[in-house]
Amino acid sequence: MSSCGCDFGITMGPAVLAADYLYRREYGKRHKGVDPQRLAVTVSCLLEGDAPVRFDFAAQAGELGTSVERLRVQVAWLVEREFLALDGDVDGVARLWVNPSLAFAPGTDPRTVAARHRFPYIMTAEKGMAAEEPVVVYPYTPELWEQVYEAQRKMFEDPPVFSRCEQHAR
Repeated sequence: MSSCGCDFGITMGPAVLAADYLYRREYGKRHKGVDPQRLAVTVSCLLEGDAPVRFDFAAQAGELGTSVERLRVQVAWLVEREFLALDGDVDGVARLWVNPSLAFAPGTDPRTVAARHRFPYIMTAEKGMAAEEPVVVYPYTPELWEQVYEAQRKMFEDPPVFSRCEQHAR
């Protein structure tokens, strides 16, 4: 097997769709700037193990076709709603932790990442956008994340992987 140069990929969680639902609920169907679901996936694709993402606003704004200022507003929106946690921003490069209900890197324990920033578990409601509240946010507790882990143990221990690399996508 030849080396691809990527760092294996990520597994997406229920909060990806929840971010889109919540944004639509707050702002209507029109998106200003980058679609929040696309931004969540973009940030998540930068995950490398159990570490924060190094997010270069200028480089990502260019790739996403938006301004740095607008991208900062959208990342702040994801941080305020606990899809991400900001751990510093120096010279336009932010350190962002990703809520494991949004995405996680294979081989990492989502309970550890959730505990580090007391991330809530975020998911869509059963009826989706037809529900009175389309997004359900369960506040952080170690017991909740233990239940999530146990209920989805197979996914966490042998996750399906989203990767831009054809060798690692499965």
